[in-house]
Amino acid sequence: MLHFIRESIQGWIAWAIIIMLIIPFALWGINSYFEGGGKLVIASVNGEEISRQAYTQEYYLQRNRLQQMLGAQYDPSMFDKRIKRQALDDLVQKEVLLQNAQSMGFRVGAQEVVNTIQSFEAFQENGKFSNEVYKRQLTAQGESPAGFEQRIHRAILTQQLYSGITTTAITTNQQLESILQLQEQKRNVDHFLLAKLDYKKDEDAADEAISAYYNSHLDQYMTAEKVSIEYVELSADSLSVDTMPSEDELNQYYEDRKEQYKGNEQRRTRHILIEIEKDAKEDIIQAALQKAKEIKAQIDKGESFEELAKKHSQDPGSADKGGDLGYFGAGFMDPNYDKAMFSMQEGEVSEPILSAFGYHIIKLEAIKGGSIKPFADVREELIQEFKKSASEKKYFEVSEKLTNLAYEVPDSLDDAAGAVGADIKTTDLFERNRGTGIAANPKVRAAAFGDDVLKNRYNSEPIEIGENHVVVLRIKEYKEPSQRSLEEVKPQIVQSILDTKARERVTEAGEKLLSQLSSTVDADKVVQEWKKEWIKSGDVTRQETKIDKAIIGKVFKLENPTGDKPVYGGMVLLSGDYAIIRLNSVTTPDVAAIEPEKKQSLTKELSGAVGEAEFANMLSNLKDASQIVIQEDDL
Repeated sequence: MLHFIRESIQGWIAWAIIIMLIIPFALWGINSYFEGGGKLVIASVNGEEISRQAYTQEYYLQRNRLQQMLGAQYDPSMFDKRIKRQALDDLVQKEVLLQNAQSMGFRVGAQEVVNTIQSFEAFQENGKFSNEVYKRQLTAQGESPAGFEQRIHRAILTQQLYSGITTTAITTNQQLESILQLQEQKRNVDHFLLAKLDYKKDEDAADEAISAYYNSHLDQYMTAEKVSIEYVELSADSLSVDTMPSEDELNQYYEDRKEQYKGNEQRRTRHILIEIEKDAKEDIIQAALQKAKEIKAQIDKGESFEELAKKHSQDPGSADKGGDLGYFGAGFMDPNYDKAMFSMQEGEVSEPILSAFGYHIIKLEAIKGGSIKPFADVREELIQEFKKSASEKKYFEVSEKLTNLAYEVPDSLDDAAGAVGADIKTTDLFERNRGTGIAANPKVRAAAFGDDVLKNRYNSEPIEIGENHVVVLRIKEYKEPSQRSLEEVKPQIVQSILDTKARERVTEAGEKLLSQLSSTVDADKVVQEWKKEWIKSGDVTRQETKIDKAIIGKVFKLENPTGDKPVYGGMVLLSGDYAIIRLNSVTTPDVAAIEPEKKQSLTKELSGAVGEAEFANMLSNLKDASQIVIQEDDL
């Protein structure tokens, strides 16, 4: 997306897939906010059309995601136009990739689409996929299951192509060695600072200078623009549902959810443990397995499990009890033990099972629990769940009314508030970056200062500020920025003048000193004359943390010293101090001596970078070879 977003994720395709796989919860009645009706088709790729609806949806997905990332820093005037262009570019790229994936023979089975959708937490109830929740969520967003499933199908298909390119990239040994030599290089460095404060002079901030600075920087001393809003708030908690379900409804509700009322099953086992120490060699592991197999063979011939456990088991807590561990449920033992135990029938003895402790031979003695609680025992719980479900259903119905009326009557909240039985609330004036009450929410502030609400004076789209909790807002009052007086901002101006002048002087002094050091044969004498002393850091790497990162960055940009003559460098730090740097020597690492783990990790990183570059190059070539038509006038 935007440059800084690209740097925060692993490749643009990862972003694209995430966007395609999330439910657009923030999309409510949005089409009116694009001016004019426009054409139904916004672009085409090799004759395949991209609809305005798809473009609108993509735009709002990306805008909402960016608002969540930036919070109060989101500025619609800065981002919205670029997001619109980026949304269309992403749709074009997805279509190009999809067509190419299909032509290359990539396929996605229906079951893979089903499995992907069922893995989304948004469609789950009590940790399991709920078809009822799935349909309800899609209906609330104005999307059909068929349309959503098609989007998931396309996303998986595109991901297959991406993975096929990026995971097969190869890094050569020469590339690896070159990077390691740079990454593991050491540089012997000394430095000291010229402090900005030593060059600060109070007389710089005379009244004349303050007045001149103020007049030349008037735009910096404006009050912040402010808005107040009126809004309609809707939450599932505010919608009371007092209707009691009938017995038939409760019974049906129970039948549909029987599995969640299943008690925790417990199993009693015995085991014989042949212990294996951590980090044991392969011959030790194989010897333990062979011993376990021999014991299992004795059990199969009819020998007593209990007696063999007392004789051979290396578990001191259960061996003298014939290996008896008693009853316990899932998750108590090692995952491999659990898996075997819950796959067995009563009386069955397992083959040797490897766990973190060694090889186990398991005998399942008995099973208890796991039965489904009867209807009468969970009746009250069913009533509460039924009411909660009814409340959520009512919330989605009412929120749909709110959405539609806020969209259909975009210049007032009266109709929307009346239809859902909610009051229109108001706020005090607040700024883009801060507010109180509901304006403390960055999503609310971003919407209030967005073009749709502030400039066009439309109602906002519903803004999700919590689970089953939305607001729709519009501008009540707008207060433009105004000029702040000189007296009000004088302390800030004084500080700015003093800081600027001090930076100029320390920079001038640093450059002068740097010139002297670079041109003399007796650098130590020059340093003494300046009443400074070198801070000797010795050999440092790029990962050094005891020195300012900016200094380390400069150190590794300096040219290598020639012979015994050091190289000097200087820079202004963020603090305003000036750093004088002396690079004495450079040590190149012996690649053969670097740990194999580090080489392996770097190889993986390089292959990933190469794969991303190859994918980007392939995508560029595919776009160049495609016939892409964009309706520029409709953007």
